[in-house]
Amino acid sequence: MTIDRYSEKNKGDFERIWVNWLTNSMGIQPQDKDIEEVQNPVSNYIQSGGMAFYANNGDECIGVVSVKKLNSTDYEFCKLVVDEKARGLGLGKKLVQKCIDYVKEVHGKNLYLQSFHKLKIAVNMYKGMGFKDSPAPKGMLVVERTEIIMKKEIK
Repeated sequence: MTIDRYSEKNKGDFERIWVNWLTNSMGIQPQDKDIEEVQNPVSNYIQSGGMAFYANNGDECIGVVSVKKLNSTDYEFCKLVVDEKARGLGLGKKLVQKCIDYVKEVHGKNLYLQSFHKLKIAVNMYKGMGFKDSPAPKGMLVVERTEIIMKKEIK
């Protein structure tokens, strides 16, 4: 298994995995803005200084996450999803670590996330990785379904 930056090889995987998870696992319909973001990771994340990462097992994509640049020092990781068949293998943590490493690489100071209480396992993982409750930073578009905002200082 590898965790790769966006390439044409993974075109369409972000939308497929994320929309399936939101709709079928969470019972939530994606907003138009969500669909546009996951269909176009290059224009929504990469061109503005962020990145999209894909966990690939051979030719199959089994996990996704994106990093969005919010301002000159702050980044947000968004839309972290691991395919149901790959859960429990520590892949979510590896994807989050890839986001942390990316923010270090580009000399960012803080990495934020938005989540909700139903995702107890994920929230506990974030806490274990050093994320703490925080107000939203300048530039973060807080979506309606958000119940928790967390931040990790990058050193």
